[in-house]
Amino acid sequence: MRGQVILDDITGQIWPTDFNLDVLKTSDKLTTLLEIVGSGISQTTAISCHCTYMAVVTTGEPGSNLVFVIHLVENRYYLLKKTVEPCTTLAFHPYQENVLFIATESSSLYKLDVNDGSVMQMIGHTFPVEGIHSGARSPLVISYNSDEVLLWSWPSLNLTSRLRLEEIVPVKWAGHVWQRDELVVSFVTGGILIWPSQNRSQQITIHPPEGLQLDFTAYALSSGGEWLVGGGKSHLLVTYSLINRSVAQVVQLPASCTDVFRVTFLPAIHPRYFQVLAVLNSTGILTIIDFTTSTKLKTLRAQRFNIVSVNVSEDGNFLAVTYANSTTKMYPARALFPTESSDKMQDLVPEVKFQVIENRKPNKRQEEEKLKKREHFKKLRELLEKTKWYEILQEFNEYPDKYRSIIWVSILDLPRNYSVFSDLLDKGVHPAYERIQDVLNLSDGALLKILKGTLSALAHWAPFLASVEYLPEFVFPFVKFFHSNPLLCFEAVTTVILNWCQSWFEFWPKPGVLVLNVVEQLICDNDSPLLAHLMRLKVTAEEYAWSLLMNAFSRVVSNEDWLVLWDHILSNPPAFLPCVAAAFILKSRQTLLTCSDAYEVKTYLSQESWMSVRPVLNKAYIMYARSHSSSLPKDKFGQFTPLPKGGLPFFGIGPRDARDEEREKLERSLRNKSSVLPSPLRQRVGPSPRNDGIFAKKQEDMVYLIGRKELQKQEEECLNSIRNLRKRHLANAKENLS
Repeated sequence: MRGQVILDDITGQIWPTDFNLDVLKTSDKLTTLLEIVGSGISQTTAISCHCTYMAVVTTGEPGSNLVFVIHLVENRYYLLKKTVEPCTTLAFHPYQENVLFIATESSSLYKLDVNDGSVMQMIGHTFPVEGIHSGARSPLVISYNSDEVLLWSWPSLNLTSRLRLEEIVPVKWAGHVWQRDELVVSFVTGGILIWPSQNRSQQITIHPPEGLQLDFTAYALSSGGEWLVGGGKSHLLVTYSLINRSVAQVVQLPASCTDVFRVTFLPAIHPRYFQVLAVLNSTGILTIIDFTTSTKLKTLRAQRFNIVSVNVSEDGNFLAVTYANSTTKMYPARALFPTESSDKMQDLVPEVKFQVIENRKPNKRQEEEKLKKREHFKKLRELLEKTKWYEILQEFNEYPDKYRSIIWVSILDLPRNYSVFSDLLDKGVHPAYERIQDVLNLSDGALLKILKGTLSALAHWAPFLASVEYLPEFVFPFVKFFHSNPLLCFEAVTTVILNWCQSWFEFWPKPGVLVLNVVEQLICDNDSPLLAHLMRLKVTAEEYAWSLLMNAFSRVVSNEDWLVLWDHILSNPPAFLPCVAAAFILKSRQTLLTCSDAYEVKTYLSQESWMSVRPVLNKAYIMYARSHSSSLPKDKFGQFTPLPKGGLPFFGIGPRDARDEEREKLERSLRNKSSVLPSPLRQRVGPSPRNDGIFAKKQEDMVYLIGRKELQKQEEECLNSIRNLRKRHLANAKENLS
């Protein structure tokens, strides 16, 4: 007895109550397992990868479109949502079965949770979405229409980029081949564009077959990502080899297949037929084809109503067919393949084979062209090397705006760890940044969302960073630059922190002692009267240098100059950064000498300067080249190290508790002393069993007191050294003034 669902209420049961779909999925007879009758015109049907849920969109009363979910395990259905606009497409995510994507005619795209009904709107499209694609292991979700292709990161679903399509013809299909990390877009003319993972700015074109004017309406990607099959208003089926970047063959369909309205690859569930196509034409006839041998296996044809939609579950167990009378029927997918009995009757029943119109094999000329392309790509990769970019920077003083993001990604050698970033985003907003909008006056909601996500990911990776109060201000200019790609934003900031800011947190909560001392020494070596003036105003390096560093110079330079400034910082070793800070102070000499108190100096260093960034960089390069190691210890700032692929490094930067360090030091000395005592004496001074706790408490207090005294002694020595240094600076300044 077949099961039945009548969508006439907001919730209900599958009839009969003892219906069990798992028992029926191995059937080899093409019988209806489950029939769904909609309350109006059923538009689309989709099944999740594990066959737990099924989604049906129907049109009920005018202006009310209903999204029903059928739970195939609990044998029930329920109304998930009502939408005002009609649905244009919907699809389950193949990896997470409770996630349903639905698009409407108002260009809106939503992510729905079929368990709790929660909704997330994905804003970005200006025209109605016509298709959604997401691979089982893909870090992307791709939505597209005839004019737009948008990429969303999974699972955060942030809009990462919008593909720039040079073709002006309509798009018919777009997807991500996760096996090779390639983006593929197909057009109505039969042309294919491929973006390789190594360089998203590079486009590979596969031209349609010559001499064939086909109006393509449907494409399908094989499960392994090797083949793309397309067809349209013709009895021809074109196969593209995505590995060889060429048209593989053109196949003529039998007379019953007058055109191709929809085409789908079935999952591999049969040991003999592992590449099978389901081709639906405009007259409602569904043809099952063995792709490897171009042989027809079976035909599904309705007697009264045409087939309008076909969907298959990811595990390949069920086929859902929607008819023109708003009825959807589920069939066992195994029944689409020949049975053993039919194989024995092969001699009696003639096998229908398609005629191969054209079977293309690479010739010598094509092989030569491939070799030329490989050499060309090799030259491009060489051009993308850091040394090549540095030569361009030295010649033109900045990187071109159009390619700056690509150049920064190349310079920083970002690994694009999609899965790592997705795991961090899955942890949600970090508690330290839940109310960051109350602190920052940001009117751009999209920027605020990316900033929250970047800061939260940093804090989840390195919890210590959540206590760094200036981190949002430091990160924000990078967020503005990488606003279209949150992954690259996170990896760029992480790389900058690990390389250029590694010494900033050594004596937390005090600012970076090393970098401030270097900046002060560089100013002293190049302009001691200016340093003497700042000291008379009681302005320390913490106030004039740290105010520049903690916001990455974003307060004192314009947006355009900030990009140029960081072109040079990222292209040089980490020791170049304090030279830039010192150069800015030195080039601000005339303005700073007019300041009469510390407040005016702080005000000047907290607002955009009138000064161009070019002379600042020139001065920074001079100091970096000529400064002695005593003024600029380059080795202490380390060398650039990129992020590893497939993971994140341990964040070992941060302060250590001085009390713990002194305690460990004292315990080691006590152990050494006790080890040289005579054995009777060592026994005599040892604690008795009854007083172990008291002795441990006294020893801990003693360690703490000794450690505190040692720390105070070190602080006094440090202060005395600073006082002596400032006295020498004042004496030199007086001599120069006299």
